[in-house]
Amino acid sequence: GLLAKHKIPFARIGSISPGPGIAMTMDDEGSARKATQYLIDLGHKRIGFIAGSVEYGLTDWRIQGWQGAMQAAGLSIDGLLARGDFSYESGLNATNTLLDLKEKPTAVIAGNDQMGLAVLDSAIKRGLDVPADLSLISFDNSPVVRFTNPQLTAVDQPIAATFSKAVELLILNGSGTVPEQPVVIESC
Repeated sequence: GLLAKHKIPFARIGSISPGPGIAMTMDDEGSARKATQYLIDLGHKRIGFIAGSVEYGLTDWRIQGWQGAMQAAGLSIDGLLARGDFSYESGLNATNTLLDLKEKPTAVIAGNDQMGLAVLDSAIKRGLDVPADLSLISFDNSPVVRFTNPQLTAVDQPIAATFSKAVELLILNGSGTVPEQPVVIESC
């Protein structure tokens, strides 16, 4: 792109592919694995996953984290992956797909808070109690999740830490020091 052409240092957050700039990720795979393992540890065996848009690499990384944790625990993922596009509407459609299954999930992980809100609303409309009947975890931990009833459990993306590290690496980049491997910032 333009920045690379003019030799202007930049970071590509949410990218691990080779190319110009500093590749960085917020460990979406590890975060999804941790969220899934948390639900497995609570005793859940059917954990649905609502993935976000296919346009973003993080969507596949999160699917891989969920899938890896489920498979490591010997649990099936058949029929438990639904796709959305990070919008509330797509979250409603994906939730309905999961909750219409003959063997419904007892927990759902949503790819972002908007789709998580859709899961919560859809579950309540069906008379399900969250979290007694359906446990729910979403990604992002945006302010809106603090005002839901019940309050949503969300994976806190380390956005501030990622930007801080990006600035640090860009400053170092001025001295010609660029990491060869993608930089992974883990969530708490």
